[in-house]
Amino acid sequence: MKKQLLLFGIVVLLVCVGLSGCNQISNTLNSDKSKFVGTWKTDIKNQYGVGNYTDTYIFFSDGTLSTTYLGSGSVNIPGSWEIKDGKLVLTVMVQAVYNYSFSNNDHTLTLTPMADGESQHFYKQ
Repeated sequence: MKKQLLLFGIVVLLVCVGLSGCNQISNTLNSDKSKFVGTWKTDIKNQYGVGNYTDTYIFFSDGTLSTTYLGSGSVNIPGSWEIKDGKLVLTVMVQAVYNYSFSNNDHTLTLTPMADGESQHFYKQ
């Protein structure tokens, strides 16, 4: 009887330890998700090196996104976003997947597209 009780206690302890790790992953994703929420801007030279345009992304906590491109005119395009498998997935007309990192006390966001690897820096407003 004592052996069965000891075995049962060990199993319960292992289950508790195993399940406590699940919450840590969820907390990390929630923490990263909250870092995105807000307005982010970047200035970019066009592909010919003449003139600049501004990208503005507004990330909402409900997973929606508003993008504005300011160049010769202003275009506002709605979309959505999510963090999936440690990557940022943006859907604005088409879906794009990015590696991301935060720096400067979470005020600088670096996005690197999985497609071409050219990084872009955004600054929290």
